[in-house]
Amino acid sequence: SPSPPSPSPSLPFFSRHSHRLIVCILLLIANYFGFANSMGMSTAVLCMVNSTLAVDKFEEKANEQTCAVQRDESMEEEFAIPGIMEWTPSEQSLLLSARFYGSCITVSFSGIIADRLGPDLVLTVVLLLSSAFTLLTPLLSYANYHLLLVSRFIMGAIESFHQPSINCLAARWFPSGEKTIAASIYTTGYQFAAGLSSLFAASLCRSSLLGGWPSIFYVFGGSCCLFTIFWIIFGYGGPAKNRWLNEEEKKWLEDRINIKMKGGKRSTPLSRILLSSPVHSIILCNFAFSFSTSIMQAFLPLFLRELGLPIDTIGWYTLTPFLSQIAGKAVIGPLVDYCAGKGVISLTIATKIAQSMGSFGASIALMLLSILPSCSNPTIAFYILIVYGLVYSGGTCGFYTSMLSISPHNMGTLSSLTAISRIAASVISTSIVNALTATGIPYKWTLIFASAAVFQSIGGLHFLIFGTS
Repeated sequence: SPSPPSPSPSLPFFSRHSHRLIVCILLLIANYFGFANSMGMSTAVLCMVNSTLAVDKFEEKANEQTCAVQRDESMEEEFAIPGIMEWTPSEQSLLLSARFYGSCITVSFSGIIADRLGPDLVLTVVLLLSSAFTLLTPLLSYANYHLLLVSRFIMGAIESFHQPSINCLAARWFPSGEKTIAASIYTTGYQFAAGLSSLFAASLCRSSLLGGWPSIFYVFGGSCCLFTIFWIIFGYGGPAKNRWLNEEEKKWLEDRINIKMKGGKRSTPLSRILLSSPVHSIILCNFAFSFSTSIMQAFLPLFLRELGLPIDTIGWYTLTPFLSQIAGKAVIGPLVDYCAGKGVISLTIATKIAQSMGSFGASIALMLLSILPSCSNPTIAFYILIVYGLVYSGGTCGFYTSMLSISPHNMGTLSSLTAISRIAASVISTSIVNALTATGIPYKWTLIFASAAVFQSIGGLHFLIFGTS
């Protein structure tokens, strides 16, 4: 059979006439709001709850740390934010984890729903419901704690539909020669959310706008609702029905994407998926990367605090790996697509090279992070985190590109499987850190980062042998 035609130079991805680029940017923003709406509570709760107990607990923990904590005015200001909610630490913890429990309920079938009902419809409903519950958060907070808890649980159940629908859309909009660079672009929404939403929420929390902390939910929820309107106008409908896509680009996509543009129901070969070695590689790599991400998002500030760094420095250090991931994607993604598109190497080889850099490079960086930073030399952690973020971005051009390529028809199901592995990684990483912290074992952080490095190496080795695009 004739090979598929090479991408036409008259329809480049980076062009003001490329509607694919517009859709990619819309997916980036959708990723941002999917994560930012959830992260807003993590910052807001510091302003919502009475801060007196937080100061006492912080001082108690600081006295047990190995390194002397550098006191500064910014730390005093952080814990001086008044709050009126009298929630106990256990209630706060339950509130922040309710989203995870909600996701557990729907994650197993969210991808199948996206496949069957259509990712455009599912993503639109998810964005609307997420913005609605975010806007209602201040009202529910003042009304009743348990109502707020239920709303966070529902938001988690809704959130599990978010990524499968976006992955389904990516499989329908971007041909194999553009999947890597497109994924590198739209997945940066996570880095922007993880790196910037907390800083933005903190500034709103300190302001007098709309009462301080309620403005976090009004701004985030309102912006998400406004974006949903733009999504419905410019992104809804897929390549087959989108009214902004000209006939030339539509025909170009039909010739290059291995999926019927007009859709149609077809059964998901779940047994074949579960027994597929390339799928196992994707799941293992996703588990390893989610394990490392969970540790970085939840416990990196605590690790840096135990090195004796002040609060303001910790904020910028925590932001560093996410910003360097964006820089890494900007280089690796186009390079992979260029090499594969020019026939220098196959897409499978290109993704294996990128994944090896991501898995083994991140493993080395995590090991260095576990042994080099000390009380006398805490700033070396900053440079290690930069390198970690740069090499970590290889995973997007590796296993993530493989997931988008191997079975476009079953993208929702594959997304559900990776979502399950992500949740499992979050639970296991949190359990390991909590167990090591409770026992007071020496060299706690060495064991934590070393365990993440081991998982990265296992995932990278498996993908190197069985991975494919």
